Amino acid sequence: MVSSGGGLQQGSLEENIDVEHLASMPLLGDFVNVIIGSVRSWSFSGVQGLKRLTSRKRVSDSFSVQCMSTEVQKNSNSQEATVVLAESVVKPVRRRSVKERKSKSYLLTEVSAHTRPNDCWIVIKNKVYDVSDFAAQHPGGSVITTYFGRDGTDAFSSFHAGTTWKILQEFYIGDVDNVEPTPELLKDYRDLRALFLREQLFRSSKLYYVFKTLTNISIFSASIAIIYCSKSYWAVLSSACMMALCFQQCGWLSHDFLHNQVFETRWLNEVVGYLIGNSVLGFSTGWWKEKHNLHHAAPNECDQLYQPIDEDIDTLPLIAWSKDILATVENKTFLRVLQYQHLFFTALLFFARGSWLFWSWRYTSTAKLAPAVWLLEKGTILFHYFWFIGVGWYLLPGWKPLVWMVVTELMCGMLLGFVFVLSHNGMEVYNKSKEFVNAQIVTTRDIKANLFNDWFTGGLNRQIEHHLFPTMPRHNLNKIAPQVEALCIKHGLVYEDVTIAAGTCKVLKALKEVAEAAEHQYAAASQQT
Repeated sequence: MVSSGGGLQQGSLEENIDVEHLASMPLLGDFVNVIIGSVRSWSFSGVQGLKRLTSRKRVSDSFSVQCMSTEVQKNSNSQEATVVLAESVVKPVRRRSVKERKSKSYLLTEVSAHTRPNDCWIVIKNKVYDVSDFAAQHPGGSVITTYFGRDGTDAFSSFHAGTTWKILQEFYIGDVDNVEPTPELLKDYRDLRALFLREQLFRSSKLYYVFKTLTNISIFSASIAIIYCSKSYWAVLSSACMMALCFQQCGWLSHDFLHNQVFETRWLNEVVGYLIGNSVLGFSTGWWKEKHNLHHAAPNECDQLYQPIDEDIDTLPLIAWSKDILATVENKTFLRVLQYQHLFFTALLFFARGSWLFWSWRYTSTAKLAPAVWLLEKGTILFHYFWFIGVGWYLLPGWKPLVWMVVTELMCGMLLGFVFVLSHNGMEVYNKSKEFVNAQIVTTRDIKANLFNDWFTGGLNRQIEHHLFPTMPRHNLNKIAPQVEALCIKHGLVYEDVTIAAGTCKVLKALKEVAEAAEHQYAAASQQT
């Protein structure tokens, strides 16, 4: 059922089950499986929600910073808000039934005033929801803060299962008054999404993911076999590069599962995501989801003072991704370093995996997680180090295990980081919130599709398509690319689709332009002193 605005009508059957499942039901048996899967998914979410309500869940620093970035407050006000927020996390949420609430109409200007941690509203399909008591417990993390006081319809529809609509109703407080016409871009985007649902493009090929899993196992086995058969340094280096490639490809696979692209039952995606992300790669899935969800909701976005909301561009003092971000730097030493960022950037990518491992470990050590979640996160990460270090020291003599492990980490950092920077870096960085579709397109770059690029990047070369439809399996992204390109052309948006070489040049050119600005800024600062 499609509304005049192109989206699914609220209260329709699609929203109360799962639109992605319903779009791919040719038989009655499939319908039964969808119902069972949806109930299990909702039940699991309910259990997790209960755990959050009865435990002191972490309130991330980014959550507090983003919520406060909408207005400048005195220290006393900030402390007061922090106390109130902490109390809201500890106290169980008492949600009133829909019958207990009286429907009321609100202007969008009224909604926009509710952007604080303990007073936050959002709009979805012209309905107003008060999520003040829920925001800190949001399963997706602080991503919800990016839509405080504004319309989050398309972001909500893109990331959540249909069963979530039922939970959403518990926070309903009224309707939007004087509803503005839906922009043509959003209408067309919603129509496109509805079309892809009907064409079953959100249903994954299980054989494809079996093949990808077996391929990764083969790469892993080859790496081990090399150092089992030979102990030479050439063998050690070759094995390390193979293991780095395995880690990279497993990263893409974990990414797919944690985006709920593979299984219809979401908790099963979560289980496999933890198995690959934590146990194989050593990353904290909880930390990654918090960071990655925020990136999807606000790609390349900064607050009013150009402090990055998207953590993927929060790379000062080593890298500044725009001149506006550079303008926030006052330290002359940092400016001196930034003058050469385009020269040392490539070398910096080797250390990317080390940085992610550090932040993963820090998350599991400092975040206030429920005991069961802490045990899961910490235990699976420790298991990664146990098998990774154990394999090296068991199969190799002397200092060669250390060489094998270090080279693996460095090469994996390069393989992962190289793909990441092609997707968004060197694209628009902004500090005024954009509507969902526009934000995804203007900040994102595609890399030309071919067999190698599709495999090497894990399908992330179709980054524009992935950001617009994050739960669509990667093997279907090439199928929708022509329609997405046509959408961009129709609405005057640049659909950037380039080769790996051209994308790399664009990134380095953007870094060099900011580096030159850093040189001028450093010279000006030196003259003043």
